Amino acid sequence: MRPSLVEAAKSGDSEAWAQLYLAYHGVVLAFLIRRTGNRVLAEDLAQDTFVRAMAGIHGFRWTGKDMGAWMVTIARNVMLDHDKRRSTRRESAVATVADTDSGVRVEEAVLAAADADRVWAALESLNDRQRTVLTMRYWEELSSNEIADRIGLRVGAVKTLTYRARANLRHALGEK
Repeated sequence: MRPSLVEAAKSGDSEAWAQLYLAYHGVVLAFLIRRTGNRVLAEDLAQDTFVRAMAGIHGFRWTGKDMGAWMVTIARNVMLDHDKRRSTRRESAVATVADTDSGVRVEEAVLAAADADRVWAALESLNDRQRTVLTMRYWEELSSNEIADRIGLRVGAVKTLTYRARANLRHALGEK
């Protein structure tokens, strides 16, 4: 995204917001569907993500990096807030997973959710550049060339950064 588009959104330009929405809605929705396993819930959480992004756009500082990582971070926080609200209503993890009605055995889905939480915790231990590259590579499914274009690095630098980020992630997860 261009800095001018972000600045226009900060000043309340609805056309700029429409462009940001079009640019990032698919990424945010795909992330939330993967995390929740429930498309309807993911669509609701995606809308909440953009509402929160609009409220917090003044805190966004352009660093030359793609805005997608910021949007995915907001989506993750919206999802975590939703999960906290659900847990206060005394709903169990098994019931949450069973609500998805995806045909997956409940035990497997609960274990997969626990693994996903471990990975997200490990991602938090990475520096911003490493986390951004991994998010773009594996959640947004961008190629090294596309990532290089978005964040302004050479392709070789992106590949090196991705390699180091994966190594650090493995280490944080306690794997060899």
